[in-house]
Amino acid sequence: MRAESRDFLVRLLDEPAPSSFEAPAQSIWREYVESFVDRVESDVYGNQTAVMQGTDDISVMVVGHSDEVGLIVKRIDDSGVLWFGKIGGVDPAVLPGTRVRVLTSKGVVPGVIGLPAIHLLPRGETSKKPKLTELTIDVGAGDAKEAKRLVSVGDPVVFGEDFRDLNGRFASHRAFDNRMGCWIVAEMLRTLSRRRARKATVYGVSSVQEETGVWGAGLVADRYLPSVAIAVDVTHDTTTPGITGSHFADVKCGRGPVLTRGVRTSQRVFELLRKAAGAAKIPVQIEIDEGSTWTDADAISARRTGVPVGSVSVACRYMHTPAEVIHLGDVEQTAALLARFVGLLSDKVDLRPAGSP
Repeated sequence: MRAESRDFLVRLLDEPAPSSFEAPAQSIWREYVESFVDRVESDVYGNQTAVMQGTDDISVMVVGHSDEVGLIVKRIDDSGVLWFGKIGGVDPAVLPGTRVRVLTSKGVVPGVIGLPAIHLLPRGETSKKPKLTELTIDVGAGDAKEAKRLVSVGDPVVFGEDFRDLNGRFASHRAFDNRMGCWIVAEMLRTLSRRRARKATVYGVSSVQEETGVWGAGLVADRYLPSVAIAVDVTHDTTTPGITGSHFADVKCGRGPVLTRGVRTSQRVFELLRKAAGAAKIPVQIEIDEGSTWTDADAISARRTGVPVGSVSVACRYMHTPAEVIHLGDVEQTAALLARFVGLLSDKVDLRPAGSP
């Protein structure tokens, strides 16, 4: 990975940005892409869309969502500890003992989510899986008055650590899901900017609030009405220890981008993606959607008159935990694949289902 691209990846990932609080990360993304696209537009939700004008009457929208899962302060009790709810799909089991950052109007306030020491449990008992309503955040306040000088009810919270290299090929981060997808969109745009032959108009999107079901990408699709769209996200590495069952697709970190094939996604788009991968000599993996991809593709597909969609993912271990793990080579290959895919699009491409009258 080139040095500038890696620096951008780390800066983009490390910026805390849970759902509905994405603006700081969106500013980093916009600043990076605006030098090599025609323009960048935003909307009232905070979605950022980079536009590259094409020559033919066909357009493609490629989107990664910028938000991460997190927590939100609900109450400050008399002792000064914070009780909280969740933003997005958070498993309470991963929270005890983690460091957190409360994002306040005055800046970041560090804290921890504690759990009583095992020494204090009744003899013979072990810790049970906690409920969210049993956990609190300690910001080092002695009472409610002191805590309220630091934080406010409604402040968002992120948990987990920043970028960490793992043996040169892998990396861990709390927010690969899915700010990594926004990086892929940006790098695709940068690659396209160096190529003259591009017929399709490209809408590269860093969207908001995917983790909480608002589906900002769907709002962007309503605005631009693309001819075709691709959602970029993470998917599960099914070889992760603890995952069992033969009903999962065979997906593994380090084996290339993952293409989705099935009910919600377009077979035409899938074949174009596979053709692009072959032309670029990029290995791909395949997973199945049985009516839902659980990505922005779902929201985009049903906008107005309908949009044929595809989903391209990067295999990820330990999703929605404080330390998600991916293979950096998969990320680079996904950006390259999407740039090649866009290059295949023109007025001559038929996006209707095969065999349509």
